[in-house]
Amino acid sequence: MDIQLLGKDSLKIKSKRTTIAVDLKSALQKIDADAVLIIDKTSDATRVNGSRITIDGVGEYEISGLKVSGIKSDKDIMYGLSSETMDAIVAKASALEKIPADKIGEYQIAIINVDSDLNQSVVTSIEPRVVVLYGEKAREGAKVLGKEEVTKTAKITITEEKLPEEMDVILLG
Repeated sequence: MDIQLLGKDSLKIKSKRTTIAVDLKSALQKIDADAVLIIDKTSDATRVNGSRITIDGVGEYEISGLKVSGIKSDKDIMYGLSSETMDAIVAKASALEKIPADKIGEYQIAIINVDSDLNQSVVTSIEPRVVVLYGEKAREGAKVLGKEEVTKTAKITITEEKLPEEMDVILLG
């Protein structure tokens, strides 16, 4: 799975056969993707070429073998992504705060837009092996998770074979 930061709060997530755009903003150039995930209502789905579906709500979806589950949290939404080899959750920190941990489940990868203070116990209850942080308070979020020295990168590639045994924290920026 490739995770690339496109703008301050926008991502491109690519699995083996599927590319998903997350929260694209009007200022960004257009990209090609199979689907659009809307977490932030200020997103601009028209910034994506070739999208077959825009997902902005609760439900179960499938795009080229990638299963997407929309989970409601108060007024916010988060998404579980399940491929043949890995499971990831894509959410805002503020949304994770408002949903019981037992409703979230466990994911190998947690991709979190740190838009508010990050709750360490919520993140650890997901039991991720990799936590990818981006957004305004990403560095503060890494500190909450006990990672003082974390380098920023614009893109990461995570494979099932290379998942760490201990939780690793990565900053996109």
